[in-house]
Amino acid sequence: MSFTSPVTKTRWSDVYISSSVQLFGGTGAFLVMTTLVLGLQERGASGLQVAALIIAESLPMVVLGKLMGRMADRFDSRWLLVLAGVGQVAACQLLVSATEFGWVVAGGVALATATAVAGPTRTALLPAMAMPEDLPRANAIGQTANSMGMMAGPALAGLLVGTGDVQGTLQIASFGFLATIVAGITLRTRRGGARVASDVDSPSAAPAWKLRHDRMLWAVVWGMTLVIGSVSAVTVVLVFFIRGTLQGTATMYGLVDALWTTGVLGGAWLIARLIRPHVTDAALVRWMFLIVGLISGVVVLVGAAQAVLWLVPCYLVGGALNGMMNVIMGTVMGRRVPADARGRAAAALQSRANGGALVGFVLGGLLLEVVTPRWMILGAGLLGLLMVLLVTPKVLRVSQPASQKAHEPALV
Repeated sequence: MSFTSPVTKTRWSDVYISSSVQLFGGTGAFLVMTTLVLGLQERGASGLQVAALIIAESLPMVVLGKLMGRMADRFDSRWLLVLAGVGQVAACQLLVSATEFGWVVAGGVALATATAVAGPTRTALLPAMAMPEDLPRANAIGQTANSMGMMAGPALAGLLVGTGDVQGTLQIASFGFLATIVAGITLRTRRGGARVASDVDSPSAAPAWKLRHDRMLWAVVWGMTLVIGSVSAVTVVLVFFIRGTLQGTATMYGLVDALWTTGVLGGAWLIARLIRPHVTDAALVRWMFLIVGLISGVVVLVGAAQAVLWLVPCYLVGGALNGMMNVIMGTVMGRRVPADARGRAAAALQSRANGGALVGFVLGGLLLEVVTPRWMILGAGLLGLLMVLLVTPKVLRVSQPASQKAHEPALV
């Protein structure tokens, strides 16, 4: 029995609705986080406090990832999106009234928890909306929308925080999360529900999907986790590097942060044009780890910057590479994961990636007390390059053509 609403051709209207959620939700999420980080920095917060806030945004997906993935596969996607949207709006309103650091962290955790429900649910829906040959383009559309939100959020936060209107900024962000509720109501593509629960619980149901059953995906996900953990300390350090070391303003910080996502737009569409049905998963995985190595190199260049303007080309190139990586990862996951396990697969990827980032955030906050921001960024980039060198041989072994023939499942 089908796990999703039946589709015989790509539902482009649903792809655009889902992408709209990424646009407005991404704007809201990055508006909130950038506003809170800038607010803490301006009040003289330490690196540990900034790291604690960023950790709060990642922790729910790490701790609850498996549960969120099972929810996305078992329950009706429409109701999950509606409930997640309500939770996002409520958490944003909590942040509006939060004055103490503890309440700010609590609001960040609540917002991240609601987002952790929406993320795997929406990710699992995309391969059900698009035919396999249209999946790279559908991923690129989603990346474009997400990038526009990521670009608008930090830039708008930098502008509004510069005027001192923190509460107004958070109120604006709450409107962006209403899109998640609208998507839950309007999307025709659906997953989960009572019919799914009966199928999954049936004694004759297929064995549960596990990430370790697919050697290629296992190597890719864990390799990405190591690299992300290595370079993610930059997220904690960046505000101190731009505003302290390079003497930039809050507006400059927001605009520079937005440049990365500007690059993502071009990179996503470029790689979508290069991916064709005859390009194997093995080839895509090899492309991806070359790209990850280049991203780590860009981080090293960021650490060597002597002025804010030097960051412009670095962030544009790094963002383009990031966009390519995201589209490749989405395409490989959509091709290889069975339809009834896409929520768990999305949660497995997100929880591990966030877990790696969480380690980087903690180390970034701790080391910032004894190491300068410049050396932190340089060290993160070099460590990322080292991790790429360490994990690439494993990835190459499991992505050889013969191995792919033996292990690659049929497209779903």
